[in-house]
Amino acid sequence: MIGWALDRGASIRLIGDDQQLGAISAGGILADIVTAHGAVRLDQVMRFTDPAEAHATLALRDGDPAALGYYLDHDRVHVGDVTTTSEQLFDAWLTDKRAGLDAIMLAGTRELVAVLNQQPREQRLAGSRPRHEATLADGNRASVGDTVVTRRNDRRLRAGNGWVKNGDRWDVDGVHPDGSLDVHNPSTHRRVSLPGGYVTNHAELG
Repeated sequence: MIGWALDRGASIRLIGDDQQLGAISAGGILADIVTAHGAVRLDQVMRFTDPAEAHATLALRDGDPAALGYYLDHDRVHVGDVTTTSEQLFDAWLTDKRAGLDAIMLAGTRELVAVLNQQPREQRLAGSRPRHEATLADGNRASVGDTVVTRRNDRRLRAGNGWVKNGDRWDVDGVHPDGSLDVHNPSTHRRVSLPGGYVTNHAELG
């Protein structure tokens, strides 16, 4: 594809980090490209305005244990059992949301993600039981007002001029007896109906 584009006069810029986890071997294809063709490297961290935090991220990237000292000194590391830390995480998330901030919760396993995603729903419903619910792939249930995340690309499910993709977030507008969901994307406002089979196998509470 790159060769095809270059032959037609396009400019190609590949941007990445050869220290990112999950690459094939050390650095993967990015390291190979740098070895074969060279690369321009950024010399400033753009994501953080605090110089100390920027330095800590570089140390962490390089595997320098000193980076942990920064995070410990600045109360970024919390130790506890899964139940306690999950409760603390949800409480912190809820505090930020009530303050009008955009916040997310992160967890190390899909099972814990499913548990964490259930807590905002339970808090929102406050003990009431919706008339119509759909069963999701993560074992949770969804009703009107919930957010779901789709986990499989499906070009047959058209949403505006796009389609349903892995990682898309959708707000639930309607639930049908067959388990299908009417949803809209809160960012693009595109709407789509997710079939019951797709919902059961490829949608999770978000």
